[in-house]
Amino acid sequence: MTLFIPEWQRSSGSRLQCKRVLKKLEGDYVVRQCITQGIWSPDFFLQRDELEWLALMVCELQFDTLDPSQLFITAEQTAFSQMLEKLSTFESLTDIPAMRKLVVMWGCDSDQCKALWSRHCEGRGIWLMSKKTFIDSGAEQLPKLLKGLSTDARQTIMGHYFPEAEIAGIRTTRRQFVRDNSARTQRYFLDVQQEWASKLDLELPDEQTEMAGDFSVRLVNGVAGSGKTLIAANRALILARKFPDQRVLMLIHNVPVVKDLKHRLQRVYGEIPANLTIITALSWISKQWRTLFKETPKMPSYNKETLDLIQHFRNIEYPDLKPGNEQLLDEFNFINDTVIINEVDYFKVERAGQGFALRKEERQQVWALYERVTTALLKQSGLRLWSSLSRDLCLANCHDTLDVYQHILVDEAQFFAPSWFQLIKLTLEKTEGTLFLCADPNQGFLKNRLSWKRVGLDVAGKTKKLRKSYRTTQAILSAANQMLAGITQTDPDDYLQPDFEGMATGTPPLFVLSHSPQDAIAQTCNEIAAHQKSAEWSLSGMLLLYGKGIDKALLVKTLKTRFGVDRIWDMNDKRAAPGHDESLRIATVESATGLEANAVFLVGLEKLLRNTVQSHSVTESELEQNARKLYMAMTRAGQRLVLISSTPLPEKIAGLFEHT
Repeated sequence: MTLFIPEWQRSSGSRLQCKRVLKKLEGDYVVRQCITQGIWSPDFFLQRDELEWLALMVCELQFDTLDPSQLFITAEQTAFSQMLEKLSTFESLTDIPAMRKLVVMWGCDSDQCKALWSRHCEGRGIWLMSKKTFIDSGAEQLPKLLKGLSTDARQTIMGHYFPEAEIAGIRTTRRQFVRDNSARTQRYFLDVQQEWASKLDLELPDEQTEMAGDFSVRLVNGVAGSGKTLIAANRALILARKFPDQRVLMLIHNVPVVKDLKHRLQRVYGEIPANLTIITALSWISKQWRTLFKETPKMPSYNKETLDLIQHFRNIEYPDLKPGNEQLLDEFNFINDTVIINEVDYFKVERAGQGFALRKEERQQVWALYERVTTALLKQSGLRLWSSLSRDLCLANCHDTLDVYQHILVDEAQFFAPSWFQLIKLTLEKTEGTLFLCADPNQGFLKNRLSWKRVGLDVAGKTKKLRKSYRTTQAILSAANQMLAGITQTDPDDYLQPDFEGMATGTPPLFVLSHSPQDAIAQTCNEIAAHQKSAEWSLSGMLLLYGKGIDKALLVKTLKTRFGVDRIWDMNDKRAAPGHDESLRIATVESATGLEANAVFLVGLEKLLRNTVQSHSVTESELEQNARKLYMAMTRAGQRLVLISSTPLPEKIAGLFEHT
């Protein structure tokens, strides 16, 4: 199959016929087009595997304007000669060996091509091919013209003509160990599928696209480690540079990933383009709320204040209401997330995935309680639920004052609420806006039972699935996969089967049993120090994720004492920044999606581990959410995963780990 990077969406004339020929090639080929501005390049490159390349040009000049037997030199002959000169010498600009080149002469037959070749191309490494030959037998002839290049030459070509596909080593956990003592640096590039996805629909939608809807949308579904965040970040950078006068927005679910991504991009590229905004969804929603309502919203720091109000009003008016206070708060957030306008709409809405049923009279009571609690919050303390901000914006009648973007990219889209997507659509430029989504259905533990159709997005026929993981090893992904298998496997929309072919085998995840939660903290420090010494990994190459079963203050204090005050980066602290280039990143499990490291240490997950096994106290919905959360945490690891716990693993998953 031939992959076009970027896709040829508006092919017509000679380009359309070229595409038809190239799609006939048997085997895996890549047709690359340089999108870097300011440098000359062939029209496109044809690539087979990684090292076989061919440079191609299409010349539409007619032979009667190029005929070398003419008495006077024509403007077309001069343009043709200049094009051939650039084609014959372009390798010298990048210091690579001569590459084979082909010019398809759209206005010449075979005899005319021979005449032109004798006059202009002999000895210059350039082949000429007539339009008829190209169309009739191009699929058979092109593979014969491909020429093998060295790895160094391939890296130079990629770095010069396709720099947007390069991944600096600091941005990836991918490693290639090659015994080579020469003084050179290994360069990393996006996999062709990742690069293809990052360059989808780079041209603005044409008239047909505009007629089909208000905006174009693309969804990339990928397993953990398939490079979704890299794809979204690369695409965002490409769009920002390609359209400097247009606003590009990249929305990410959690604070640690935004901080980590910005830190890495700034170290690799320097300043992020001024027209590109990378921000968490909640921060962006809050910013839009301030823009529209001209004040700063206030939210409860903890749920206790809201839960106390729920208890107060239910005691007075609804003592027989069965759901617990936590369930009712979740239902209030559901009302906001779904942008339910009134009681009538609440009676009609589909509640699948909420985990408990409500009869009509119970819904009536819940709605009344929702209005009582939210009104009391606002009147008593000037507070709003976080989930109400996007609902407020969606229901407002003055959307013209909101910040508008030409391109919006969403990473970890499986965690976004319907109200967030509705707000995104309201702020997307109506005629030329593009929406690009990246998601991992295997990790969807926050907004379960949602579908793209339910959030108002049509992604049918616009979805790309990435099944190969480049971050982790077969042993780690297989263990996480086995743990998750059987829970969501029946629905392909909820489960994406990884492709293990070609993955490094690796070592199984390690389980370390400690005597107490305090001992688990000390043991975690010992494990980090041991890996730092034995594997020669820096602290920046490791990540510590902690759950609710840990004393965070003690954990941070112990880590700083062991490794240094400036060597611990708390990614959940908005004020914190890395105090050193070699800092250990720490974050809560709930906020870890999108993060990655060579070695990942998990601690304080005792409750989560217990609740991955069916019991009377764990509902089916909770079981699924916990399994997805554990899957996400495990797949943050690139090469080593260590789980430290003060309680033994449930028998159901114990066999997935090595034990010490």
